[in-house]
Amino acid sequence: MIFIKFELMEAIQNNKKLYLAKQKSIRLYESNLREFITTSHHFTPFIIFIPVCLYFIGETIYFISNGGLEKPLFIIPLALVAICIWTLMEYFIHRFIFHFETKSKSIEKMLYLIHWAHHDYPDDTKRLVVPPIVTIPAGFLLYGLSYLLLGRVYAAPFFSALLTAYLIYDWCHFASHHLNYKNKLFQMMKKHHLRHHFKDTDNAFGFTTDLWDRLFNTMVKKEN
Repeated sequence: MIFIKFELMEAIQNNKKLYLAKQKSIRLYESNLREFITTSHHFTPFIIFIPVCLYFIGETIYFISNGGLEKPLFIIPLALVAICIWTLMEYFIHRFIFHFETKSKSIEKMLYLIHWAHHDYPDDTKRLVVPPIVTIPAGFLLYGLSYLLLGRVYAAPFFSALLTAYLIYDWCHFASHHLNYKNKLFQMMKKHHLRHHFKDTDNAFGFTTDLWDRLFNTMVKKEN
């Protein structure tokens, strides 16, 4: 069963949202198996999903070369829509699921496992990317929806763009806690995300873009 240090659970119950641990990592399960399947090495998503992404890119090329994809240039707006949808999903999942407020102790523990442990231990490398126990079923679900809405031919480029956006998010999230690229876009993402961690956990829910935070008025407020 899950075991969380008493002072952290007490903080959750008292609705304290800004509390940082001295340690670099935390173990949440006594069971080695449960601990393993609820954490992830930061390279794991790339090992799993880069081959999947390449497969769907290959499918797209095949459909173009065989005339199955009648309007190849349609891939460009389709990919842009997929990237936009990913950023919107990223925002809404973070804001309305990961930061869902509840009085249920079991839901509190679940939310701690999937998100608040990362807030307490932001440098824990095992909790910086989403574990396969979540991403693999989610991948099947998202491809299934893409297939139903777009058909196989157009689902291939759409889903490959969606996966690419997800992988960029996962790597940049890891990098924002452990690396420091000089790229201006990355620095903007990192600064925005770290404000969410260390200044205001009730705002700044977007990561790869702050567009949705600006649109839905959840930017971190500037101090006077």
